[in-house]
Amino acid sequence: MFNILTFGEILYDIYDNTSVIGGAPFNYSLQLSRLIESNDKLRFITALGNDDYSKKAIDFINNENIDKSLMQILDNYETGKATVFLNENKVPDYIIHENAAWDNIEYNNDIENALKENYDIFYFNILSQRNEKSYDTLKNIFKNINAKYKVCDVTFRKNYYTKEKIKESLEFVNILKINDDELAVIKELFYTSLENDNEILLKAINRDFNIDYIFLTLGALGASLFYNNEYIFNPSNKVNVIDTVGAGDSFSAALSYAILRGLDIKSILQFASSVSEEMVQLKGGTAKYDIKNIKSKFDL
Repeated sequence: MFNILTFGEILYDIYDNTSVIGGAPFNYSLQLSRLIESNDKLRFITALGNDDYSKKAIDFINNENIDKSLMQILDNYETGKATVFLNENKVPDYIIHENAAWDNIEYNNDIENALKENYDIFYFNILSQRNEKSYDTLKNIFKNINAKYKVCDVTFRKNYYTKEKIKESLEFVNILKINDDELAVIKELFYTSLENDNEILLKAINRDFNIDYIFLTLGALGASLFYNNEYIFNPSNKVNVIDTVGAGDSFSAALSYAILRGLDIKSILQFASSVSEEMVQLKGGTAKYDIKNIKSKFDL
């Protein structure tokens, strides 16, 4: 039985009069919970306000394989929201509303007791650390958790990151997932003297932070993996792209599952890429794809 712990934001994307549940850690938790078996355990540490969005979120999660026991309801803060709009160039932009409930996750007795267990995976991202309260809670988890795999899916948003927080996270994890835009930020902060070459940059990150698995998603081009001093590239298949929301989160969930199931290194990358390709052909980060069909192709 797998024991999984995840941490971070849950928020609603607001489009005019429509609201859609999301947040990278929530999408990751949801997609991973659908890959694992019903007797496996996935607990999600987050915080919601005491409001209508919170009730909607709880109703949604009640129908999924996610344990709610570490989700906090905070009376003094609102459930997270991101307002999506078209900017002056007609390009979608967004405001991630600040001081939301997920910014104020408390390190409480429930979390402390949960950390007495051993975990197969612990997942977090950088965005969830933008506020000092949640950042301090996450640092306490870093100090006390015993997890075989520690996963960071970077998730840089706006200016909600610092070099110090990135460094702390890179030093903590043994699985890192980044996209090409995020790699460019890491290069600018840590590797200004290196040439702009994916393999060279991933090798440098591996060398300096001793991260076992480094996954790099490259949009329509495909994805790469640096593992055991080997750089592997997997090109994308041509698919009908409907929506890229949640594609990276499903990729992270799939690679986590494939590692847990002990797939060989090339199959891990191919499985994660296959899942992500399924997701971009559907609308929304919480969409359901044909899990059994993909699993069967990899004997899972």
